[in-house]
Amino acid sequence: MLHLPANLTRQSLKLSLYLFLFLLISCDKNPGGYKYQQGHLPSSPVNLEAFNTMYDDYNSTAPSLGRLIPFCFSTNRNSSGADFDVIYQPMNVNFDKTSGVLTVINEYANWITYADTYQVLVQCVKKVNTTGNELGPELVTEFDFNKFYFTLMYASDFSGNFQINFTSNKSNPEFSTIRPVTFLNSPFDDLYPTFSTTKTRIYFCSNREDAQFDIYYAEIPNAAANPELILADTSQHTVGKDTVLSSNYNDKCPFIYNNFMVFTSDRPGGFGGFDLYYARFENNSWSSPVNLGSTINSEFDEYRPILMEEGVSATETMMVFSSNRTGGKGGFDLYFVGVKLESQ
Repeated sequence: MLHLPANLTRQSLKLSLYLFLFLLISCDKNPGGYKYQQGHLPSSPVNLEAFNTMYDDYNSTAPSLGRLIPFCFSTNRNSSGADFDVIYQPMNVNFDKTSGVLTVINEYANWITYADTYQVLVQCVKKVNTTGNELGPELVTEFDFNKFYFTLMYASDFSGNFQINFTSNKSNPEFSTIRPVTFLNSPFDDLYPTFSTTKTRIYFCSNREDAQFDIYYAEIPNAAANPELILADTSQHTVGKDTVLSSNYNDKCPFIYNNFMVFTSDRPGGFGGFDLYYARFENNSWSSPVNLGSTINSEFDEYRPILMEEGVSATETMMVFSSNRTGGKGGFDLYFVGVKLESQ
């Protein structure tokens, strides 16, 4: 029988104890064995290169469905710079916990099982596009009886001024006939509809007064209905201008996420052209708009911001917007950035 020296036995026990404590501490700091437990979004805008072209790419919409997002946006790439169409591409947002690298691509990749669910949107956008301009899509999702349904609102100037229309695959699997949202439209330009979180209002922008764009809202009496039924309602609704959000300048592109609204405005006090602003809904009204700052805004035009839950960061919200700033692929490009709206 082999007998180890007493001092060596004690040293071995000490080493074993140190190793055990190290592993215990490491596991506590590194659950799952990953180097990066928490994903982060960039604090400065990053060009969405996989989605942009030399033409104008902007006016996006992206429901909060996790890291695979059905991403729709307006572009004039199909007409080589002429009229705008709405197109669909899958947006795959992934944070690698081993390398700490965040990627945003327009592929299904490891989410290929969702391809059939989202590819129906190809049929949707084919239905809405005309020889006119289709802008400001708002894609609303509904999960019912283990199936996704999509309702797309957008504005088109095919018949003259911009009017808000919609289509849905709730009642027709190939998407319903294009119909106007009659209670939102006027003889003027009406664009960029967005549901309030409770679906008791639809906000949009219009130049129906004073030839400038302001932010309006329509009350929805049947908020419990599905989006298609809400939008198909041809009865008269109460429509009002939100005087807190609107200014004496152009206020456009409202988008609501939880209790926040983001929008664009060329009001004084910005950094040049159109800037991005946000407001918080509390005590049944919107707070005074706050500029999103020089880190996000530039001397150029920032346009159509949207917010989404991307499943990466627990403390930041992903914002996608468009800008014609220098350094892009050409015209308006799509960008993304992480924001903490309460602390701006």
